[in-house]
Amino acid sequence: MGLSQSRATDTSETNAPSTPSVPPPPRPSASRLNPNPPSVLSYFLPIPTPVLTHDHLHPTYLEIRLVTRYLTHLGLPPELAPRILDEAGYWAGCRRQSGKQLAVRAMDPRGHVRNGVIWSTGQEDEVGMEARGPDGGLKGGPGEIWYLVSSPIGCWHQPGMTMGSTLPIDPDGDRQRVWVREVVFETLSKDQGWSNFQSHYGTYEQSYSWFEVALLRDGREVEGSRHSVQNNVHAGQYFKAHSNTLDRSHPTVKLARPGDRFVLWARAKYPGWSNNVMEAAITVFTSPFPPQI
Repeated sequence: MGLSQSRATDTSETNAPSTPSVPPPPRPSASRLNPNPPSVLSYFLPIPTPVLTHDHLHPTYLEIRLVTRYLTHLGLPPELAPRILDEAGYWAGCRRQSGKQLAVRAMDPRGHVRNGVIWSTGQEDEVGMEARGPDGGLKGGPGEIWYLVSSPIGCWHQPGMTMGSTLPIDPDGDRQRVWVREVVFETLSKDQGWSNFQSHYGTYEQSYSWFEVALLRDGREVEGSRHSVQNNVHAGQYFKAHSNTLDRSHPTVKLARPGDRFVLWARAKYPGWSNNVMEAAITVFTSPFPPQI
């Protein structure tokens, strides 16, 4: 749903430099936001969908560098090759997705889950105590709960990595070689399904159930990075999927640095309003080259 598909790149020309064989990263995990065609065996041996997933999408940083080298080998100016890849959207993608159901109610600082289970994102250990402490960047409040965080900007795929493994930064240690190109936020959600304003039913007008995005850096929220990204349909009767793409011109993306995490917040305001989240995903697309202006 709004995600880039894998692109096959042919570098087998006779005069092209020899390159190592790179196994493809795993396909994104199946879900209602990102359905994969079921196999015949799935009807007999159903495989449960993971609640929290971590996927890497084609291409990898290595593939981007190899294609850039190949284009310059063909005679293109070195400064032109990265621009061509940008126009094609040829970027590395790191996707985090959660299928945990959550109800955020206005005036209530707690997340509500069916059967009275205490709400947990499953990423608490990943973000650390500092971020979740009283002065941390993930401290919520009434009608304000963080639902999902991305992997650190610069997270990359390495052959042999198991699903869920995270390498936050390029092993070379040069964080300046990783630049965010765009971030895709996908949500499947609805509000409480009713309100006193029937004239707004089925629209986004006067909707007080929504999502916000922000940046987390060193356990704190980056000042000026919090922005609204999507409202729920007013008095929506069904869960509705939304996809929002933030490019380099977005204020939050402008502030992003390697190592930062994008945070998706579920919000609700005023008595009676709630944000019922079925699932959501954050996909961060990056490049090892600075953007060509």
